Amino acid sequence: MSQGQIQSAPLSRAEGKQRSRQKLITATINSIAKRGFADTTLARVAEGAGLSRGIVNFHFRSKDALFLETLKFLSREYGEHWWRAFDDAGPTAAEKLEAVLMIDFKPPISNRNRLACWFAFYGEAKSRPTYMAACTETDEVNYSAIVDLCRTIIEEGSYENLDPELVTQGLSAMSEGLWLDLLVSPNTNDPEKSQETLRTYLRSLFPKHFPIARCADA
Repeated sequence: MSQGQIQSAPLSRAEGKQRSRQKLITATINSIAKRGFADTTLARVAEGAGLSRGIVNFHFRSKDALFLETLKFLSREYGEHWWRAFDDAGPTAAEKLEAVLMIDFKPPISNRNRLACWFAFYGEAKSRPTYMAACTETDEVNYSAIVDLCRTIIEEGSYENLDPELVTQGLSAMSEGLWLDLLVSPNTNDPEKSQETLRTYLRSLFPKHFPIARCADA
């Protein structure tokens, strides 16, 4: 080995297995985004991952098993980024609320293939209980946390006419609508514009906590 060269350590069996598994999940996300559920086959996933069909069958017994694991991955990824944003934000409820709302429009969450994949799974969830459970598990925990943040802000600011549940429903609907807009109208919307739309809504709801000057500098 010449001076300056660094020989990478060989992957352990477990690491190699996990890397192959992740390649298959990433290829599934990309295929669903491009082709939809019906035209995403194990053969196409294997090709997209650069792996053999046998490797796919080794990790996943069926296409349904692969799809479910892909949805669980997306849910875990979203939850990890959401709670990291929550923990890294400032100590106030307003700072934490803004941080977790903005995470929807930051990479990798705002990646177009991931957005397309999320909406594809939402479309299938009504007829597939396992998908519904995976879709709602993280959503319910995060939703409850946002209700608590909104309740604290409402009490702090004496916003007597606001209900934390209704405010949270509005924020959730706006975020999902902006997600869809990013997917179907990328030429007229972008993540930064989506974030500013949410900030404008927060300013209208909680003007004492989200003054224009502070949000403009964010």
